[in-house]
Amino acid sequence: MSDKKVSMADFESLLSAQLSTYHKGFNPGDRVRGTVSNINNQYVTLDVNAKREGLVPLADMTLEDGTLRCAIGDTVEVIFAGMQNGAFLFSGSINAKQVVDRSLADAYQRQMPVEGRVEKEINGGYEVTVAGKRAFCPFSQINLFRQEGAEYIGHTFNFLITEYGDDERGPNVIVSRRALLEKEREAQREELVADLYVGMVATGTVTRIVEFGVFVDLGGAEGLIPLKEIAWGRDVKPEDVVKAGDRVDVQIKDLDWARNRISLSLRGAQGDPWNDAVARFPQGSTFVGTITKLERFGAFAQLIPGVEGLIPIGKLGGGRRLMSAREVVSEGQELLLQVDSVDLERRRFSLRPVDERIKALQPGELAEGAKVEGIVESIQPFGLFVRLSEEKTGLLHISETDIPKGGNPAAKLERQFPPSSKIEVVVKSVEGDRISLTLPGKWETRGGGEAEDDVSTWRSTHAAAGGFGSLGDAFANLKL
Repeated sequence: MSDKKVSMADFESLLSAQLSTYHKGFNPGDRVRGTVSNINNQYVTLDVNAKREGLVPLADMTLEDGTLRCAIGDTVEVIFAGMQNGAFLFSGSINAKQVVDRSLADAYQRQMPVEGRVEKEINGGYEVTVAGKRAFCPFSQINLFRQEGAEYIGHTFNFLITEYGDDERGPNVIVSRRALLEKEREAQREELVADLYVGMVATGTVTRIVEFGVFVDLGGAEGLIPLKEIAWGRDVKPEDVVKAGDRVDVQIKDLDWARNRISLSLRGAQGDPWNDAVARFPQGSTFVGTITKLERFGAFAQLIPGVEGLIPIGKLGGGRRLMSAREVVSEGQELLLQVDSVDLERRRFSLRPVDERIKALQPGELAEGAKVEGIVESIQPFGLFVRLSEEKTGLLHISETDIPKGGNPAAKLERQFPPSSKIEVVVKSVEGDRISLTLPGKWETRGGGEAEDDVSTWRSTHAAAGGFGSLGDAFANLKL
């Protein structure tokens, strides 16, 4: 056991000693000792005790007579010049300044990336150290897009040298990160042209939010999510959903490479909530919905985010004639609602408020002579329609009340029997779905006579006027 402990201690000691000499990077001009690990017709490869290999141009390690001055396994001293294709580039030259100057001049002429560290912000841009030299990067060249709150100082990036030489002020090195990113972006764009297609879901990064939508970088091209494609819900603000820098999945809605226009949808990538709503809210189901919008013909209520149903104005007043839905409901109000019907073809839900008092009605068997409690549902010139249960409605004809003749009979009925008020009645007769009612004090057996004539006239008049059309027909001309 003690031998194992000693061995582990020795191992940790060796590892610590090795890590203490391990190089994470070098500064231009640093003298470095490395071991030759390979030689080809272009470079001498060195092990410099770092995560990357070191490369020395073969010419730097060749004598005037053409023979190499090193062999595999030799230890040589070289000068760090910069980065090249992910490897450390060294020079066998004795003059460090000449090495750096030659390295930067070559990078400028060949437009090869160089590593630079952003030191500080100065007038008009940033001071960047490249290969030990002071360089300047304008604000507009530090990134593809201006990003609020972006931090660059203290970070190391790859740059392209856009200007190199001396002027009256001395050495002049101007670098651009944006130019390099644009080159990379153009290569990525060619891949996008081949890969993207309308309908697919892609992943991108939010670059900025504007008043007409959200821009997303797809890695080579930028697309726009219009406001209406942000979310399935109504009146959702972009800043409530995303922020700059977020990674998001978007659906490709349209591609126009000629004009560099890509239309995207954030909500489209999340799936159509209609299918979920149809499964969760079949006809007859009840739920608590929020009023989202009021119109002259009714009120819209949300079932789930992105799916709304219409409560027709005729279902809102509890029997009262309304001029506007605002008389009884307001936006943001929550109501217990029931799904009246689902129009799959038109993708529409028809809803109705659920009156808890109606749900509580338990009339039992509606046989002749039964005394029951109901709720006044609507008023007509010839009488009252009284809701007896969730499924049954009966008629209390005006002749079964004490309303005097003359004047406006509907107004008189409304004063005595306010809409939505409770009323006690007696079942006078049941003929199929037709239930005739009377008041307890007038309970006696009578013929249909006047009552049946009035109801028949009312039904025929409303049928001729289209009053019994389907809900789908009523919706036909609505823009939902």
